[in-house]
Amino acid sequence: MEKGDLVLVAAVAVAHAWQQGMAATEVAILRRKHEIKPPVTDGPPDFIRALRAQQNCLEFGLPFQIILWTSGIFGHQVPSAVLGCYYLISRHKYIKGYIKSPDDRLQPFYHSIRALKGLIAISALGIGNVLLKQYAGVDVWSLIKQQVFPN
Repeated sequence: MEKGDLVLVAAVAVAHAWQQGMAATEVAILRRKHEIKPPVTDGPPDFIRALRAQQNCLEFGLPFQIILWTSGIFGHQVPSAVLGCYYLISRHKYIKGYIKSPDDRLQPFYHSIRALKGLIAISALGIGNVLLKQYAGVDVWSLIKQQVFPN
């Protein structure tokens, strides 16, 4: 496997790390605005929502990274990166929406879950193909390619 085989997935992973930092920055800005010193986690509603949005993103962060890399390695980097970007855009809207109003977080949250489900599907199909190839001598991707692109 070459570095270029996963460069798109790596770019999404780095963007995700940056997004996690931006969510923490949102909380820090509201801490300063409302003069809330750490480790206090109570305050005005916008601060509590920002803190909760950041925490939720942290809770989903590790599973996202694992499934992003798994789908890129065992599946294909292009659909993995596309779904990863969809996840990041949804999470951005989730954070901004949650700070504004609890109801504004719901649609972006559901979109991010759809992205995760897509990444899980790519991972499962890719892992399944590797297992079949390794233990049964059947390469499903090659069979599909032969059907779609006969020579």
